[in-house]
Amino acid sequence: MDGKEEFLKEFGDFYGYPNAPKSIDEIRSTEFKRLEDTVYLDHAGATLYSELQMEAIFKDLTTTVYGNPHSQSDSSSATSDIVREARRQVLDYCNASQKDYKCIFTSGATAALKLIGENFPWSCKSTFMYTMENHNSVLGLREYPATSSFGRAAAFAVDINEAVDQDGASRSSLTSFKVLQHPVQIRNEAKILEGELIGDAYNLFAFPSECNFSGMRFSLDLVNNVKQNAEKILEGSPYS
Repeated sequence: MDGKEEFLKEFGDFYGYPNAPKSIDEIRSTEFKRLEDTVYLDHAGATLYSELQMEAIFKDLTTTVYGNPHSQSDSSSATSDIVREARRQVLDYCNASQKDYKCIFTSGATAALKLIGENFPWSCKSTFMYTMENHNSVLGLREYPATSSFGRAAAFAVDINEAVDQDGASRSSLTSFKVLQHPVQIRNEAKILEGELIGDAYNLFAFPSECNFSGMRFSLDLVNNVKQNAEKILEGSPYS
């Protein structure tokens, strides 16, 4: 029995999108023919495009005239229409109302997180909490609360003691947290706010739905758990 047969014997029920129209082996042989005899290990960080996608894109670009979306012409309207449709599909996929959310295109996850860090209303009473298993660029967000012109905010990591199972089901109704008392490493000195803060203080919590390093999955219920159980989660911490 070769290595693949042994793997399928143990994990066959979960391998290769068993309930999908095509298995992973069929997708690889028909849409990723260039991967023959090649091992590609960065799929979670940089998904490869398929031959079918490239064929569809080539056909679209060679049969449609796209122009500057900021001008007024048929080609401009064609560009505006396809961009608007792409935004709608993203919001629909995320079950997000177009009345409450906007889809913004960036060059990648790092650029998107940079926008959040630069525009979040940090104050000396704000808190930035993030899970230990996270995107590198999430860790870079720590620089913003630490150097805000409105005073240094708190930034710290939490450990998720009870993550969700690999099938996506939560192991418990209330995910338990442990606040890690590690010093936050930052590049710049913090600015101190003089005087009392006026207005509301906003906090930010960052976690991945699935860590692209370890593969650990986190339930989206974490958002509500943090909001509803903040005092219990942070009990005994200086941030409580």
